[in-house]
Amino acid sequence: MPEPHRERKDHGLRYLFDEVPNPSPRVFGVPCPERVEVLSPVIPLLETKAVVVDGLLRGVDDGSIWSLEFEMGSPDHCRLIEHHAAVARAYPGVQVETVVFWGRDRSEPHVLRCGRATLEAHQVFLAAMDGDGELQRLRQVVAEGRALSSGDILLLATLPLMRHGQATWNVVQEAAPLAAGLPANLERGVVSAMAALAYSALTPEERPFLLEVLGRMPVGEELFEDLRAQGEARGEARGREQGLHEGEARQARAAVLDVLSVRFHAVPDAVRRVVESTDRLEVLRAWHQAAVLAPNAQAAADAILARR
Repeated sequence: MPEPHRERKDHGLRYLFDEVPNPSPRVFGVPCPERVEVLSPVIPLLETKAVVVDGLLRGVDDGSIWSLEFEMGSPDHCRLIEHHAAVARAYPGVQVETVVFWGRDRSEPHVLRCGRATLEAHQVFLAAMDGDGELQRLRQVVAEGRALSSGDILLLATLPLMRHGQATWNVVQEAAPLAAGLPANLERGVVSAMAALAYSALTPEERPFLLEVLGRMPVGEELFEDLRAQGEARGEARGREQGLHEGEARQARAAVLDVLSVRFHAVPDAVRRVVESTDRLEVLRAWHQAAVLAPNAQAAADAILARR
């Protein structure tokens, strides 16, 4: 059974390729035809199973077939070769090319081999691309009111897999709004693919941060409802936790000021400002103790102002 993150990646890419007009990967330097049409990524086999590639395109002018695979972790060479062979069997007598997009820790070509079988594939190293530069360029296109081209849309969807100076979930948060000017279905396709690729590339420990970002984004309802729910639940939990913390801090600040007021009849403005600007509970507790134990008002003020 496929892992959930792989299923999400497959579905997210399907959303993307179903909606992008003429999704030619030429923008990545792949010698693919300029005009392509999207084919079903499901390749039936004689057995009771099927091979599902990440994307399948056909050149409009020459009829060539282009199979797209996105690899985020350790490469499964046997699976890639099996997929290529299945596509070649499904389209006999037609030129079949496989394009492998590497999304993590892969920056130079290498031989795809399984036993004696070797696959000559076009390889795109997303992790070596300047993601920050592409993000800035796409921002400029949108800011100037220009339409994103099909190539721009593919780059936008794969931005989280590129090289960045910030965390992947922050890239998704910054890049997703750039799709807001697209038709609704296309926006959902781009954001769904972006989210699915990012989710697949992250470790289990990192994924909760992405889920929080995805909470209210227009990802595919039936595919990412669980992600959205997890993100919203995480956000609500953090909100509750933050609310409890703020309530405790408010009470602790009031307790410090009450003790100072009762013991010394007045609270200097400088001391009041410091106390009211602090929400660190451990500091407020120390100040409360100082307010209770200080021999006089000056000693209490000195203890508080010394630990700002």
